[in-house]
Amino acid sequence: MSKRSKYDLDSIPQDPPYLQPGALVEIQPPEFGYESPWHTATIVQRATPISSNRFVVRFTHLFQDEKTGNRPLRMISLGDIRPHPPPQRPRKFENGDHADVYHQHSWWEGVIVQELKNGNYLFRFNSDNQWPKFVEFGVNQLRLHRTWINGQWIPPLEASEIAVEEVQREEEPTKKTMEMEEYNERALVEVANDEDGSNRAWYPAIIVTAVGNKRYLIQYTTMRTDDNSNIGFFGKVRDTLHIRPRPPDIAVPDQFVMLEQVDAFYKGGWWKGVIIKVLSDDSKYHVYLATHEEMEFKHSELRLHQDWIDGKWTKPSPVI
Repeated sequence: MSKRSKYDLDSIPQDPPYLQPGALVEIQPPEFGYESPWHTATIVQRATPISSNRFVVRFTHLFQDEKTGNRPLRMISLGDIRPHPPPQRPRKFENGDHADVYHQHSWWEGVIVQELKNGNYLFRFNSDNQWPKFVEFGVNQLRLHRTWINGQWIPPLEASEIAVEEVQREEEPTKKTMEMEEYNERALVEVANDEDGSNRAWYPAIIVTAVGNKRYLIQYTTMRTDDNSNIGFFGKVRDTLHIRPRPPDIAVPDQFVMLEQVDAFYKGGWWKGVIIKVLSDDSKYHVYLATHEEMEFKHSELRLHQDWIDGKWTKPSPVI
C-alpha cells in the first residue's frame, strides 16, 4: 500500500459557509475578556497548519490605524468566531429581556430595563468596562440576545425574523431595487453615512469585494475629519441600502441660478442643498443645505442634484 499523505483529503475539515473567505462574522477577541463586545470582521482564509483551527481575519473597525486607516490581518481561534446573524425585524422588548446593542461599532450584551415614552429603551450593559452602565437606545440599535452553540443560535431565529428583508422588499419597491443592486469589484460608488433624512451625505468610494448577505467591503476615497484633513484610505463593510452607483456626469451650467437644487462637496461628501444667493463674481454661491445650514461654496464644489430612485437616476422637480 502507498503511504498516506500528511493531510489526506478525508482529514481536511470542510468549513461551513460562515467560515468561507469573504464571509462576515462576529468575533470576541480573547485578549479583551469574556465581557468584551462582539466585533464584526471578514474571513480572509483558514490559517495553517489546518489542525490549528484558526482563521486569518480582518476586522471592519477594530485595530484600525487612525493615521493610515489600515486594518492589519489577525489570527483568531475558531472558538472566538460566530456567524454574523441575519438582519432581524425591529421588535418590541419587554423589561428584563436579554438583548444586544450596537454601540461604538460593536455588539454589547445587556438587559432591557424599561421602555421609554418616546419608544426608545433604557439599556443596562453587562460589562463593567462600559460606562455609563445605563444608556438610552432606539429599537433599531437593539436585537434579542442569542448564543451560538454547536452550530446553531440559542434561542433559534424564527422564520419570520429571517424573512423580514423579503417582506420589506415586497412592501417597499425602492428598497427592493437598492437591495438587489449588485456591484463588481473596483466599481465606483457612493456610500451614505449612518444618518437618515436631512443629515445624509454620500461619499465617493470603491467596491473592494462582496462579503455576503447583500454587504460589500468598500474603500472610501475622500472622507475627511472635522478639521478637514484627509483621514486616508480605509475600508468599511456596508449593506446595499447605503450604496448607490456614482451619478452620471451631466453638464454643469456656467452659472447656477436661484433655487436650483445642487449637491455641495463638503468634508469629503456630497450634501443636498439649494442655491439661495448668487454672489457678485458668479463663481460663489450661498447654499441652504438640507441640514438647515447656510454655507458658501465655489462653483467647482457644486454639482446638479440627481435622485437614485428604483434603480434609475432622475432629476428632481424644480423648487417652487
